[in-house]
Amino acid sequence: MKKIPSRLKQDIIAACRILTREGLVKGFGHVSARVPDSDLFLLTPRISLALVKEQDLLVLNLKGETVAGKRSAPFEAPLHAALLAARPELQSVVRIHARTANFFSVTDRKIEPVHNHGSFFSGEVPVFPKTDLISTPKLGGEVAAALGKRPAILLRGNGQVTVGRSIAEAVIMAIYLEEAAEMLYGALQVGAPTFLSSDESALRKEETLPPVDLERAWNYYKSRR
Repeated sequence: MKKIPSRLKQDIIAACRILTREGLVKGFGHVSARVPDSDLFLLTPRISLALVKEQDLLVLNLKGETVAGKRSAPFEAPLHAALLAARPELQSVVRIHARTANFFSVTDRKIEPVHNHGSFFSGEVPVFPKTDLISTPKLGGEVAAALGKRPAILLRGNGQVTVGRSIAEAVIMAIYLEEAAEMLYGALQVGAPTFLSSDESALRKEETLPPVDLERAWNYYKSRR
């Protein structure tokens, strides 16, 4: 089997700690990352992300089959496999249970951007309508189709999924998604929100996630572990 870069394992553990500290996961949630130049990916096992160590990480193929590792895979391993198979540009998938964003998965109000970090979710964050755990390739494929080229999707009453071209991007999208939900939720308590236009969102995205700013955010969150 292809040698797994140690940096990849370290970054997954960093992601686990960041998502835990930011309150985006508790006992449930998982993170995956594609193994470079292969049809394999690393996945956290079926334990709290706060407890995951490098030796616990599993190796799966894009069929969702475990090929290395001693622990049990999450029930939703097919979700990670389907998303990575459907979008070759993606390097990482993050599955979280953030409270405020979850409000928007069980109402008819959609998450739309009202501030800079929300600009990544312009055009609404889709909601996958089924309440099933995404535990089969068929359901994984349906989520991938509903996600399309977007960075995030809500699972009805059951948390969220964010994706990225790196572990850092997938994690930052998870943080920004909850921030966007909190901003909109707060604005709705005060009055009628003023949403960013598609043009404003496009400009804000260019300003808020170039490589240097992504690295800046990632390094900040890592430093707080």
